[in-house]
Amino acid sequence: MTRAIDVSISAPMRLSLGMKITLGTVTALYLATGIAALAVSGYFLQTKGASRQKIIVTDNVLQSLLAAGIYLILNNLVGIVAIMSPLKRKRWIVAYIWLVIIAMLVQTSVGIWMWVRTLDINDLYGYNWRNLWSDDIKSAFQDHGSCCGYLGPADRPVAGTGSCGSVDAFGCMISVQAYAQDYLAYIYTCLFGFVFIDVCALLSGMVLLLMRNDEERWRWSRANTILKTYQKIGSRHMLNSDMQGFQLSANLAFTNEK
Repeated sequence: MTRAIDVSISAPMRLSLGMKITLGTVTALYLATGIAALAVSGYFLQTKGASRQKIIVTDNVLQSLLAAGIYLILNNLVGIVAIMSPLKRKRWIVAYIWLVIIAMLVQTSVGIWMWVRTLDINDLYGYNWRNLWSDDIKSAFQDHGSCCGYLGPADRPVAGTGSCGSVDAFGCMISVQAYAQDYLAYIYTCLFGFVFIDVCALLSGMVLLLMRNDEERWRWSRANTILKTYQKIGSRHMLNSDMQGFQLSANLAFTNEK
C-alpha cells in the first residue's frame, strides 16, 4: 500500500503536447536572447577601433552586454533544470520566475533611461562633442560627413580635415544625430524585443508553477483517498476476524456445555 502511494506521488509530471511545445519555444527564445547579447558584445569588441561607434558603444555598454548575456544564459539553465522535473523542483521554478522578473525590470529600466537621456539629443551630443569626445571621434565624423565642428567651423573643429578648409562649411550636428539614431533604433528594437521574450518566459514559468501546484494537490488528494480506502478495508477485515473469533468461542462454549 505504501509503495503504491509513494509511486503515485513521485511519478513524473505529465505535460500536454501543447504545453511542451510552448515551454520549448519560450526556452529556446530566451536562450537566444542571451546568445544574442554575447554575440553583439563580441562583434563590438572586434570592431572597437571604429571611432564613430564609441559615441554609442562605450566600454560600459560592452561590459553590460556581456554581463546580460551570461545572466540570461544562466537563468535559462535554471529554467531548463526546473522544467525537467517540475514536481520535485518547485524552488527552481520560483527562482527562475524571480530571475526573469529581475532581467525584465533591468532591461525596461535601461530602455527608459536611454529614451529619457536622448530626449534632448542636440544638447547631449553637443556637450559630448565639446567636452568628452576625442579628436579621433570628431575627425571621423568630419571625414564621413564632410562637415566641420558641431554647429559650424567655429564650434570646436578638428584641424587637418579637408572639410574644414572652407569658411562656409556646415557643422556635423546632422551627421552625428543621423548616425546615433540608426544605432538607437536597433538598440530600442532589440531591447524591447528582449523584454517581450522576458514577459513570455515569465508567463510560461507562472503557468508551469500553477500546473505543478495543482498536480501536487491532486496527487496528495488521490494518495489520501487511497490511504483511507485501505484503512477502511483493513478495519473491515479486522472486524470480520473479531466476529469470527467471537463466533468460534461461542460455539466452543456451547459444545462444552453439552
